[in-house]
Amino acid sequence: MKQWTRSGRTHLVLATVLLSSVAATVPALAVPSGGAPDVPGSAQARGSDEPVPGPARGEDALAGRVDPGIIELMKKQEALDKAVDLITDGREEFERDRIPGFSEVEVDPAAGRIVLHWKGELPEPVAAVIRGLPEAVKVEVVPAKYSKAELHAARTKLLSDGMPRALPASRPSHINSIGPSSDGSGLDLGYEPDDAHPRNIRSAPAQLPGDELTPQIESLASALAGVEVHAHRQAQVIDLTRGDDGSPWRGGAGVETPGGTICSTGFGVYGANSRDLVTTAWHCGEGNYKTWYSKKPMGNASKKDGNAADDTIGIAPHTGKSGAYVYDGPWNESTGYAKPVAGYGANNVGDFVCQSAANSGVHCGLRIQEVDRQIVGPNKVMRKLADKVVQTDPHDIAAANGDSGGPVFALTDGGKKDLARGTVTSLESETNCAGRKLSDGGSRSPWCFKAMWYVPISQTLADMGWTLRKS
Repeated sequence: MKQWTRSGRTHLVLATVLLSSVAATVPALAVPSGGAPDVPGSAQARGSDEPVPGPARGEDALAGRVDPGIIELMKKQEALDKAVDLITDGREEFERDRIPGFSEVEVDPAAGRIVLHWKGELPEPVAAVIRGLPEAVKVEVVPAKYSKAELHAARTKLLSDGMPRALPASRPSHINSIGPSSDGSGLDLGYEPDDAHPRNIRSAPAQLPGDELTPQIESLASALAGVEVHAHRQAQVIDLTRGDDGSPWRGGAGVETPGGTICSTGFGVYGANSRDLVTTAWHCGEGNYKTWYSKKPMGNASKKDGNAADDTIGIAPHTGKSGAYVYDGPWNESTGYAKPVAGYGANNVGDFVCQSAANSGVHCGLRIQEVDRQIVGPNKVMRKLADKVVQTDPHDIAAANGDSGGPVFALTDGGKKDLARGTVTSLESETNCAGRKLSDGGSRSPWCFKAMWYVPISQTLADMGWTLRKS
């Protein structure tokens, strides 16, 4: 392992970033169990028709509920992510395979460190960028066995017509997720036997004696891909299906889908010909959407305004326009507290993010564990790029059923604004709901999870030709 440190004069000044103050978003609060959820009684509930004028609204009511550890981590993270942007020449997450030799990058906000996995000699322009970083940012360059481009090419060999190939092991199995290992040592592959009970994530999968199946899967997949494959058992992810929004339509609001279930809005965007759209998850369906509480018509989602592989679709409001704010606080926050969206950023392994979907409210302490994964949902559609986060707070969850389409974001400008990161798509790793109530708690039992997948917003904007609405 080689550690690069600054030498000579600093060419790139990031010190001001390191000194910026970042206030954390309020973690979701556990609500006592029992009975149907209370419909917010204030005119400023998540979704009144009155526009939210700025981030100060509701701020007093939410003060004092911030985890100091998250504040400090987010402060350090913002500087590290800016340094990563310099190292990768500003390339989006889905474009980094175009960097010769680049494999992956990880950030460790607590240690103020970046770990850069690279195949071959580090190019001098990249080395110069690293030397120009402030003393507070440490970069470790670790040799990688494969570049990201090589692993993407290898992954393609495990697909047929855009879907994973069958794996003819002694117990036939299928691939549920696949992507480059974070250290560039090969491909990480999540699989499940074909005879496994569908969606049965509440019990451990049966194993062959001596766990014979995993080595078979690794051997078969390695032979097909031509690179080393690390396999592990992974059940199929679960697709997720506040509550009375109005124009300008904001992210994190609860909507009734064409199928009658709850989903969440994500971000306001401009579509073709500057059309106003509000994003949600593709699997929430096409057709007419209503606000969750009052059931007033909101808009229509058409397949032409979506992408199944990104699990994102745009809702065209019947009246009004999409907004540049995202709701914050618990699902039943009654002040209408929302924060402006300042832009969007790339996702790096080790980053901390928040999500603020309508059914379970805001959750921070989410750390990115995997990036650049392809996963298959219950609708049998391959998400071509998805990132996984796990909840680091033992007293909180990552998300719950009904959070589909919700906004994932990082904090900026002292915690007063959000940087879009992606759209909630799927869940895994069930956990105890610990008495939590959800926005749709009157219609079904809560189902909570410690891990969550989301589709990067940069991928969706590029695929759809959309422009993110910013404030």
